[in-house]
Amino acid sequence: MTTSFTSPFASSRHAPILKRHQLNSFDAIWDYEIQWFEEPNQRRGGWSGVGRIALENGSATPLFLFVKKQQNHGRKTLLHPFSGEPTFRREFAWLQFLEARHFHAPKVAFYAERGTGENQRAVLVTEALTEYQALDVLSEDFRAKVGRQQQMVLIRKIAEEVRRFHDFGLVHRALYPKHIFVKNAEGAPDVALIDLEKARVSRWFFFRAYFDLAALNRHAEGWRLTQRLAFFKRYLRIEKLNFLSKVLCRLIIQRSRR
Repeated sequence: MTTSFTSPFASSRHAPILKRHQLNSFDAIWDYEIQWFEEPNQRRGGWSGVGRIALENGSATPLFLFVKKQQNHGRKTLLHPFSGEPTFRREFAWLQFLEARHFHAPKVAFYAERGTGENQRAVLVTEALTEYQALDVLSEDFRAKVGRQQQMVLIRKIAEEVRRFHDFGLVHRALYPKHIFVKNAEGAPDVALIDLEKARVSRWFFFRAYFDLAALNRHAEGWRLTQRLAFFKRYLRIEKLNFLSKVLCRLIIQRSRR
């Protein structure tokens, strides 16, 4: 995807509450002090960080938003070979892309950029997935709470959503349990993906599966072999492995052991 951005974006749903709290401009959000989840990443010659804020919205439950800020944290592209573009611009574009296709991911509340080159800054504000849990957190006690049948329900649902994401022609490039969010894990689960900064288009299904499933297999701690196999078959939409699927499976396992 070729991305470009020239003016601030505010979703029609979130614009009124952002305006009420005087957070409806780049400067206002950039200057707003937030508590970082962890120390900002220092990479690419700049930095990038994220924190969460709560805004009163007239209801019993405040609106929770994630605020991401970055400075000089871009990547070179064909469209911007010298100045580069903020990595958040790509994430903003993918979140809009997925929302238009009814794929669960954080909803964008606000996005804006300032400056170029080393002075390039960007802010991305998304609505928190308040009823979801990250898979790595969920897995810590999920196996103790539910039986193996329900565990399989969840694993197959994750496989279906990852395959659906790949069918858009996308590769996540950071498909770890901490970036897979689950709601209603003990019933009919919903699955969402977050952290799309690194997502790219890939025309090759093999590469999408090979790259992302190897990352997930490497980091999916506690999954039994039968669960990994069930995930793989549901992802491929097959009942039994054939020659080509076995080859792909072996390659994924080899990569995940690196």
